[in-house]
Amino acid sequence: MMIRLMIVEDENASLCRYKKYIEQYDGGFIIESVATNYCEAIEKYNKTNPDVIFSDIVIPGGSGIEFIEHVRNSNYKGLVVIVSGYDNFSYAQKAIKLGCFDYLLKPIFKNDYFFMLDKVKNLIKGSSIVKNKYYSEQLPDYIKKAMKIVERNYDRDIILDDVASLAGVSSAYLSSCFSKHVNMTFIDFVKYYRVSVACLFLENANLT
Repeated sequence: MMIRLMIVEDENASLCRYKKYIEQYDGGFIIESVATNYCEAIEKYNKTNPDVIFSDIVIPGGSGIEFIEHVRNSNYKGLVVIVSGYDNFSYAQKAIKLGCFDYLLKPIFKNDYFFMLDKVKNLIKGSSIVKNKYYSEQLPDYIKKAMKIVERNYDRDIILDDVASLAGVSSAYLSSCFSKHVNMTFIDFVKYYRVSVACLFLENANLT
């Protein structure tokens, strides 16, 4: 399975660097489209179906934030990675509200880019396992939100109270209902997801 990537970047040097990083990465990604300004980004997005959008914030004709708002309003459910040359807290806040998966500051070095690609690949493939086994459209929205929080933060400390707060319910209620609807505890789900991602990583690693 190839992960389709859309890149929105107006700086040619940065764009060439990202393309080179993807070529040097150990596979799994294909650049489906590239845009260098806001209007072109809208046009390319409407003609393609990327799994991941990798967008700079400052682009001619608009902004990366406006572009992501547009795709979210069109019901885009894929992952979004925002890139910025500015360590601006308001940008980070907006990115979080738009459900962005990651927020990278320029200059982006190869190790940072590879780490981001690793997380994206593991998340998408691990998420497909979770959805195949446990995810259902019939699940309550707060459980779906809790699952997505785990999917996006599996490599960090995950605290039930924090997840429940973000999902809009109490921790006791989430814990009880999670077990009822998913047939495993929330803690076991977190462990299962992390193990699934680790197994996929090992399967796709070039071990010698």
